[in-house]
Amino acid sequence: QKCKEDMQGRTTSWDLGSLLIKPVQRVLKYPLLLREISLLTPAEHPDAENLAIAVKEIQEVADHINEIKRRKDIVEKIVGDKKRTEINLTRRAQRFRQVTGFASGATQDALFDALNLRFEEQQEIARQLARDLQNWVRHVKEQLDNLQLFACSLETLYSSYGGVRVRSMNNIRAFNQAASVLANALLRELDNTVKSYTLVRIEGFLRVFENPTQVISKRAKKLLDYDRVRDLKSKGDVPDKALQESADAYLSINAQLIDELPKFFGLTTTYFDILIGDLSILQANFYAQLTAEWKKLAILLYDGQEDVDETLEQIVQQYETDMVPVEEMIQEITPLNKTQWNALTTQLLSPSRPPSSEKMHDRSPMEVGNRSVGQLVDLSTSPDINSFLTATPSDEPVFQCVVLYDYEADEPDALSIREGDQLLIWESTEHEEWWYGHLGKQSGWIPACYCKKL
Repeated sequence: QKCKEDMQGRTTSWDLGSLLIKPVQRVLKYPLLLREISLLTPAEHPDAENLAIAVKEIQEVADHINEIKRRKDIVEKIVGDKKRTEINLTRRAQRFRQVTGFASGATQDALFDALNLRFEEQQEIARQLARDLQNWVRHVKEQLDNLQLFACSLETLYSSYGGVRVRSMNNIRAFNQAASVLANALLRELDNTVKSYTLVRIEGFLRVFENPTQVISKRAKKLLDYDRVRDLKSKGDVPDKALQESADAYLSINAQLIDELPKFFGLTTTYFDILIGDLSILQANFYAQLTAEWKKLAILLYDGQEDVDETLEQIVQQYETDMVPVEEMIQEITPLNKTQWNALTTQLLSPSRPPSSEKMHDRSPMEVGNRSVGQLVDLSTSPDINSFLTATPSDEPVFQCVVLYDYEADEPDALSIREGDQLLIWESTEHEEWWYGHLGKQSGWIPACYCKKL
């Protein structure tokens, strides 16, 4: 406002906004202005030397601005151009000549290669984060579903036993109700938050890579044209205009990517840190809610005591003590004890034992606990124990699938797989979240979302 007041009556040509924008609009005219002043300045003038330096430096600024503008125009043009050109027809031939040795090797740019590797790694880390997050939710769901099933079974068992006191029965019902809240309301809230917020933000993070990916793809095509021009010139030939322009475009795209990718990584790193921070808050809130629900149950069971942390610790210690004999009894159940199971089946499959008339069809070792091994296995057609232990859910025909992502099995009956593996899958599990598959001599359960049906 003060400047506007001072300008009153001094000029009618410009307002303040117009004057302020002039240095921006005229930055490329400064070299001409300074050069003219330098030419009109006597050599003995004290400003002559500094003027010469200023002319040189302002010209470098102008050249830099022009080069950046030229690069951006080229990048925008080639990214927006979807038309195929005749040059495309020669790129496969150039690639073939390079692979077979009839042309010199492809031009290497170590700096770009390092940046491109980091570019791919950032995307894969985000994709892996999404897969790990989905796995975490799945594991939480399995745990809470098992807890609810256990609570229901507990109430059914004790309600059928007449010797249980009313207070004990009320406690069991309270436990069942708490398990239901955890497995339904709490889990539903977690699942909705992950799907509607966290996974959406990860997808948004991956979308920012789409345009740079397009530019990198264009660079790879232009590189073939650049190498072709280099080979033609080495033989004394002159490339046509379109091919030369495409080769020149490679230099601009490459320089632009090397200049902008480090800045891009700085922004995406900040973005990813925000994602991880949000995820940690989500998990912390979930476990806080989980703890709060358990404390509600503990207060109810222990006569309304508000400070139940010490009581909960005592419950855990007592539970671990009580479970020692239970675990020993579980180990006595043969199908659940791997050592005993192998010893028993090896003995039953020995040549001295007469063969059974009934053939085993797709039963797991757990199912065999309900019937004798001799009833389930046709010993005359089972050369070793492996064919028995790798039983599958059904005997229907199989289909093939290819593995999209690595998966490390964390359960005894799961199967570890690697990207690119091809598996045979039992059709009876096709529409389930988990598939039962075979890989070589190994078999087990795998997450369906990690595979693609062939």
